[in-house]
Amino acid sequence: MNHSSRVNLTFFNHLTMKKYWTVFRINWQNSLEYRGPTLIYILGNLLYIVVLLYLWSSIYRDGGQLGDYSLSELFTYYILQLMINSLVLSYVSWEIVDQIREGFFSNFLVKPMDYQHYWFTINLSGKVLEGLLIFAVVGGMSFVLFPYVFLPSQFLSVVYFFIALVLGLVLAFEFDFFIGLIAFWLVQVRAFKYMLQYIIFFFAGAVLPLDLFPGVLRTFADWLPFQYLAFFPIQIFMGKEENPLGGFFIALCWIIGLYLFSRFVLSRGIRKYEAVGY
Repeated sequence: MNHSSRVNLTFFNHLTMKKYWTVFRINWQNSLEYRGPTLIYILGNLLYIVVLLYLWSSIYRDGGQLGDYSLSELFTYYILQLMINSLVLSYVSWEIVDQIREGFFSNFLVKPMDYQHYWFTINLSGKVLEGLLIFAVVGGMSFVLFPYVFLPSQFLSVVYFFIALVLGLVLAFEFDFFIGLIAFWLVQVRAFKYMLQYIIFFFAGAVLPLDLFPGVLRTFADWLPFQYLAFFPIQIFMGKEENPLGGFFIALCWIIGLYLFSRFVLSRGIRKYEAVGY
């Protein structure tokens, strides 16, 4: 590659990054306008945590126990699950479905911007803001929560936990983006999306830790990638995951595979969309 080509490539990359940074910044400003409802949603989850604390404390005080989880481990599991629900899980498919069904997708066909990368930037911008709000609220309630929370004994577990969160965020987006693209073929995609969303929640460990599932169901969950959205990061935080590096590799493979498959589905969907003549 000669010097002129390298200069042109650098300039092109700079323009591309600038476009997505502009999208990130504009969505950030828009999200700030709705920080009130977001904060209320987070406070609602904290109220749910307080109820959980009261419920599990009563059960364990009477001699009950769930699996081999101690009270602090179980309480930590559901706190992290609620935080991950806001920080990791993606919901952009609702807007993608509406854009395709109502014809607004046509606006993106003439924009010099990749549709998949555009929505990833939108999703990332919203998650960063939610993360800061959650950090502020949880930090403010730390004097109430910390006596009941299980904290990792090794700093490396915290590092691995944040790596798993990032991988989970990207993987959750790839799943959600792919589900949104189904609107190219299905008219009543919302009912289908609801069903898929609950399946993902269940096998991600958002309802019950996966290691408490009965044998056959646990084996089935182990073959699915959804555990890397919630269960896997939480297990790392609590020091229960023996092979986090192996899990990172599998999650990365799923991300790359879903990314490439979504691009294929998007190209086929655009052909169908243009053929219909929106």
